[in-house]
Amino acid sequence: MMNLLRIRILVAVAALLAAPLASAAADKAGDIVSLRGKAVITRQTTKNISATPKTPLLESDQVITLEKSRIKMLFRDDSVLTLGANSKLIIRKYLYSPENNRSESIYELADGKLRAVVGSKGFKVTTPTALTAARGTVFITWYDKGKDRTGVAVIEGSVLVQSSDETIKDSRTLMAGQMVFVPVHQPPGKPVPINFQSDIGRGSEVGGIIAEVSGDAPPDPLVPPRVFGGRDIRNVVRIIPVAPPLDQAPKSLTTVNLNLTFQ
Repeated sequence: MMNLLRIRILVAVAALLAAPLASAAADKAGDIVSLRGKAVITRQTTKNISATPKTPLLESDQVITLEKSRIKMLFRDDSVLTLGANSKLIIRKYLYSPENNRSESIYELADGKLRAVVGSKGFKVTTPTALTAARGTVFITWYDKGKDRTGVAVIEGSVLVQSSDETIKDSRTLMAGQMVFVPVHQPPGKPVPINFQSDIGRGSEVGGIIAEVSGDAPPDPLVPPRVFGGRDIRNVVRIIPVAPPLDQAPKSLTTVNLNLTFQ
């Protein structure tokens, strides 16, 4: 009898000890897969954590990158987020249940630059001036504190963009190859085409941001090939000027007589 009681007590204690671990595993949103430079994770239950590859990410975590740094994160719904230097991203809400076909994630880009390869529906990014909603999309978004405005550039798919001010109801749907700016307390501006000969150049605002959050490394194996305009844009959208072919006559000509008979 005593042995049976002891076994029951041990089982109950083991269940209590395992419960927090199971809860922590269930709350896991994703992992850090690569890091260049330095980044810090601010978590409610602990002090600041130095980010390293394979560090798990939880709901409510704040990811902060330092100067000349870039961090890439892979989430459970297969979304891949890349945060540029001097940026701050907060995982406001993360719900993913493939068994129940439910997915909802809300990220707050408080400052800096972000590239998103969206893996499921219910994906949103907020900034101090804008709200973007996307599904199965590749897009870049950035918040400029100095100008107090958000920029959004869509590489693939479509993105719904509206003001973070709930009193402003106007919204815009951006298609691949379009970009827009959202100033504070104003609706999104008129979508304009990304000029791949100028906007993507390294000296331009959009080009510099794409280069920073994408890098110059070979295509990322975590991200399936994404082609826009015949170009793989998994990393940097590069425009290589190609001179048109020249009309040149050959140096020598050979005359050939053909006798054709039709029956």
